[in-house]
Amino acid sequence: MKKRSIVLILTIFAVCALGAQTFEWGIKYQGGVSALTGDDDSYLLRFDLDDYGSDYGYLQAESQTISSEYAQGAGLYMMKRLSKKVDSVWIQSEILWQRYAFSYDFEGKIPDTDNALLIVTFQDTLKGSIYHSADYISIPVLFKIRQEMSEGLGGDQFQGAYVYFGPAYSFLLGNSSSSKAGVKDLEQSLQSYVEANPGMSSERYENGADVLVSHKFDIVVGTGFQLKDLFKLGLGSDTFSIDLRGDISIFKLGDAKERKDFRLISGMLSLAYKF
Repeated sequence: MKKRSIVLILTIFAVCALGAQTFEWGIKYQGGVSALTGDDDSYLLRFDLDDYGSDYGYLQAESQTISSEYAQGAGLYMMKRLSKKVDSVWIQSEILWQRYAFSYDFEGKIPDTDNALLIVTFQDTLKGSIYHSADYISIPVLFKIRQEMSEGLGGDQFQGAYVYFGPAYSFLLGNSSSSKAGVKDLEQSLQSYVEANPGMSSERYENGADVLVSHKFDIVVGTGFQLKDLFKLGLGSDTFSIDLRGDISIFKLGDAKERKDFRLISGMLSLAYKF
């Protein structure tokens, strides 16, 4: 599926390039914020402990909030004009690397446990976070309506505004997580506790964004404008597009045991250069 998607986008690129008068392409970078939304947008930090194969107890705490983190993407875009009247209609496709990021926040809560010895040992309040990131290759196919500027309108630089919308298919490259502040301290303290007690072991419960499905589908919407000869070099070729874009995944993304019903959402500022 991944190879077919890339081959398809490159084929579209080649075919559109044959009609150079109605074809544009270039590179783009986008940056902004991303977060989770959905019924299962919290995280259960849980450790199950065994002592010589027997259940010893658990430690657990649930996150209170989700924080947005920096998201970004970069890649190629290509677009083919379908019609031109007062405004023009284009179909635009892209192949992008995209990174989404967010944090689960734990705000001063004492971990729950069913073992009195663990209550005494791990009685500090938990204040910290778990940072998650996920990398995708994304292939949006967008319908764009662009304002066509008549002679004398908009000045020499402004080339018109536009809006666009459409679906995007993305496949997962990988995801990772890292613990911060009090969460990291708890993990280290628990590891030291296990190592100090021969025969004891611990297992971390898998949930939330620990495991993601291998692909996702998004709805993408955006609006922006195009500028020409931005640096006034007289070349007329330095054409940039600047837009705001939002996307949200359609289906649930979790593939762990529990808390799987969540989606990624992002808002980004995009800068594109037309060759």
